[in-house]
Amino acid sequence: MNKVHPATRRGRPMTRNREHILETAMNAYWHEDSITTSVNGICELAGVSKPSLYRDFGSEDGLTVAVLDRYASLALVKVGELLLSDASFSAKLEALIHFASEDPQMETGCLFVKMRSKRSRFGVQTQAKIADIETRALQLYARFFKESFERGEWSGGISVELAVDYLHEQLGLAFTQRAAGKSSESIRELLTLSLSVLQRV
Repeated sequence: MNKVHPATRRGRPMTRNREHILETAMNAYWHEDSITTSVNGICELAGVSKPSLYRDFGSEDGLTVAVLDRYASLALVKVGELLLSDASFSAKLEALIHFASEDPQMETGCLFVKMRSKRSRFGVQTQAKIADIETRALQLYARFFKESFERGEWSGGISVELAVDYLHEQLGLAFTQRAAGKSSESIRELLTLSLSVLQRV
C-alpha cells in the first residue's frame, strides 16, 4: 500500500511571506496615500496573490491593524526613547523637534497622523487601533511632563492635560506639514517657536 505524503508547500515560508507583505504594505501606506493605496496594489508590489494576503491578515482591516502595530513599534518606541531618557526637559524638546522636522524616516510625514486624519475611512478594527495608539502616545507625553515637573525642570504652570494636548497637536501639525513638502528648516523654526511656550509655563 502506497503511503500518502503531505504536499510540500513551495515558495516563500509563511512567516517570511507575512513579514514581506507587512513591510511592503507599511511602506506603501506611509509613503504613498493610505486611502488610495489598494489591496490589489499592495499585492502587486509584494508579488503575492490576494488570497495569500487574506490568508495572512484575514482582511484589509486586519492588514491595516498589523501595519499600525508595526509602525508604532518603530515610531512610538523611538519617541518614547527620546522622552524617557535622562536628558533635560529642554534637550528632550529639542530631540522631538529634530525628529519631527529632520529625521529621514519622517520625510513623507507620520503614518499614524495620516491615518488618524482619515480614520473614518478605515475599518472598525483599524479605527480602534488608531484610538489605542493615540491613547498610548498621550500617556507617554503625560509621563514626560509629570517626571519633568518632579525633577524641577518644568514649572507646571499649566495643567498636564493641556500641555499634553498642546504637544500632541503641534507635533501632528509638523508631521502634516512635512508630508505636504514644507521644508525641514521652516518646520523646525515653527516647531521651535511653538514648543518654546512649554518652557515658559
